[in-house]
Amino acid sequence: MKNVKYEDRTARFACVLTAILENGEKIICKGITEGKIAMEKGTMGKLTFGPVLIPKGFDRVMNDLTEEELGHTHRQKAWKELLERLEK
Repeated sequence: MKNVKYEDRTARFACVLTAILENGEKIICKGITEGKIAMEKGTMGKLTFGPVLIPKGFDRVMNDLTEEELGHTHRQKAWKELLERLEK
């Protein structure tokens, strides 16, 4: 990817969570984070792909975002949907 221009470095990260209930019902939830792959890796040590993904609407890699901003990741979206569906 070294020679790929920034505008062409689009990415989509997904998280799929599945809960199988005692009655056999399956609940499948998916969260997506759209963005771009950074030209250089950012801060290490938080999320697996956090040092390289710049989410759409931001100008920093995921690992450099605040906790509030991180609530909008593919993982958080999938967890939120799963919890909401389990409460019903």
